[in-house]
Amino acid sequence: MEPGEDAAGNISRLLLPHLCEISHRTVSDERSLLAALEEKQWCAVLQGQDVGDSQCPVQIIESDFSFLDSLPGMACRITLDKQGKLSLPYVSEGSVDLLGIRPADLSRQPERLLALLHPEDEKSFHRSMLSSVRHASAWNWEGRIVMSGEIKWINLRAAYHNSDAGGTHWKAFVVNITQNKEAEIELVESRQRLSELSSHIELIKEEERARIAREIHDEIGVLLTALKMDLSWLAHRLDKDALLEKTQDMANLLDAAGRAANNLVHSLRPGSLDCFGIVATIEIEAKEFTKRTGIPCKVIKSQDRLDLTDEQSITLFRVFQETLNNIMKHASARHVQIEMLNPDRNHVELIVNDDGIGFDEKARNKPRSFGLRGIQERIRQLGGRVDIASRPGKGTRIAVSVPMNFPGKAQT
Repeated sequence: MEPGEDAAGNISRLLLPHLCEISHRTVSDERSLLAALEEKQWCAVLQGQDVGDSQCPVQIIESDFSFLDSLPGMACRITLDKQGKLSLPYVSEGSVDLLGIRPADLSRQPERLLALLHPEDEKSFHRSMLSSVRHASAWNWEGRIVMSGEIKWINLRAAYHNSDAGGTHWKAFVVNITQNKEAEIELVESRQRLSELSSHIELIKEEERARIAREIHDEIGVLLTALKMDLSWLAHRLDKDALLEKTQDMANLLDAAGRAANNLVHSLRPGSLDCFGIVATIEIEAKEFTKRTGIPCKVIKSQDRLDLTDEQSITLFRVFQETLNNIMKHASARHVQIEMLNPDRNHVELIVNDDGIGFDEKARNKPRSFGLRGIQERIRQLGGRVDIASRPGKGTRIAVSVPMNFPGKAQT
């Protein structure tokens, strides 16, 4: 927009500081100027300033951004002056749908936008704005606004324009992200519920294993022992060699049944865990692994006992069981080194190294590879972390760290 040759003086003074490179309209007086503005089909904003003529009827002239008004959000220009006061020289029609405030009203009273900010998100709004000023960078913010008791999530993306004597200027676009944010929150909550359910299921499983182990030990074990004693009594009263041989065979079967029952009890709930603690149980399990596989295991420990909760102890034992099971099935290892450490009195570390064939990332992420995933999930529920390092031909290292003060069951 530019003044015509016969334009009135006040029109010329108003327009000259804001001439565009492209001339959209030529105006000669206030009437033609107002007529042009009423067409409402402009694609630029024209901002006038007080040029010293107190009789000038127009202080700010604003045209519609037809292409911005059609977008699902609010476009605006934002200025933060040197005194920290926020102003909105331009606001698109999207402010009505987004904030329930007309553009002209929001421009006149930018504090209405600040008044809508959720109390818990005000600090992050101002912090992100000041960070943009300090670094002369984009201003990105996500937070809540409150409108008549209704909470909306909005996303503000503002391109840093420039800083001058008038302050810092941005060109911004604000959109309603409530639906996406609620879906995101629901997803996070769903994952949390699944994690809690998984933890509860593991707890129930361990309690059931302990119950079954006690029943096998207390009932079946006692019955087998009694039967063995009766058989021994009978053998001492038999004279025929054939009957004595048969009773010996029966005694051998009872011994085998007893060993099977003991192994089952150990796999369900090792008695050493309750009697001697996790460190001794790791050592016993390593020796049993060596007996079964012939693979020597070296155990390094920082102390003989660790003050862990029942949940922490059984979780570390299950992780160790799964690790040895993977070594036996897949590693083709010749040696295994196990470290049970308490480096800073606040964490317990279980580290298992083998010199086997190792594996690559593809094998680790194969669809039905649940062993390593199960280890990670178990440890995550205790607030710990798992580091898995392996390369083909270079062996595997699984390091587990669990905080000793993580909330859990009463210590045993």
